[in-house]
Amino acid sequence: MVDWNYIDTKYPSSLDKSSLSEADYRKLRTNELYSYLPQADIPEGCDKKEKEEICKQVLAERFKYNDIRDAVVEMNYKFFGFIASHKFINNSSVDYEDKFQSALFHFCEMWHKYKFAAKYRTDLAFGVFFKPRITECMERELDEVKYSLRRTLCMEVGNQLGKHWAKVSYEDLADPSLKLAPEKLASLQAIFGSMYTADLETHAMFIEADRFTMDPVDLYSDNYDSIVDMLIHEMVTEERCLEDKDILDLAMMLDIPYATLQKLMPKAKDKLYKILTSRLDIIDTFN
Repeated sequence: MVDWNYIDTKYPSSLDKSSLSEADYRKLRTNELYSYLPQADIPEGCDKKEKEEICKQVLAERFKYNDIRDAVVEMNYKFFGFIASHKFINNSSVDYEDKFQSALFHFCEMWHKYKFAAKYRTDLAFGVFFKPRITECMERELDEVKYSLRRTLCMEVGNQLGKHWAKVSYEDLADPSLKLAPEKLASLQAIFGSMYTADLETHAMFIEADRFTMDPVDLYSDNYDSIVDMLIHEMVTEERCLEDKDILDLAMMLDIPYATLQKLMPKAKDKLYKILTSRLDIIDTFN
């Protein structure tokens, strides 16, 4: 746990916490804590090697501010959960906890680089700066084979299309100017998460059709959970589609806007049709 009395004393805040939402305070206080980290003072006339050496030294100095790091982690704890829950890792042995710990670990490796003007952009939000960097590190760590294969293939595509390999997308694979071996194209399609021809035949028999949970008896029941189900009930009771006059009567009787009922009628008809055609015993009843 972070000792916030110590943090607020050592790194005082100019924010009025009572006038800010929790999200705004967290964002502004995070940036405020980063403002206490040293910046690199680059003298004029430095060559590239000298500048790199100065940046290296200052980054090493920033890395020692573990109290600021811990405060930032505690304030932005949900951010790492967000990354863990949204980052897909194609590895069945990796669960949410693994991804969470990986995200937190890689943040602790790079946390000191945020708002470092000498080497990085300082106009990026906390999440915008860290999310792509952390997720790429997670993929390298948790899905090494896929990462190395994807990078190699995307570099080949990027070289042909004049794009950086990390910016290659699924849509680029349809570019007519792309010349790629069929097996490499199939591998990239699989990496991007699409099903290609070889998969469809294998998986088709396992794809379930839509299930309708409504029991035949429920079609005649006065109990329904939605307006659509109520319209189905009325059509079954009348044994015909509802006309404008019927819809108007329902609107007046149930105090539901006529436009709402009229808008939902096509959905009710479609749902009733699917229910009837999926249940042979109901079809026999209406034949």
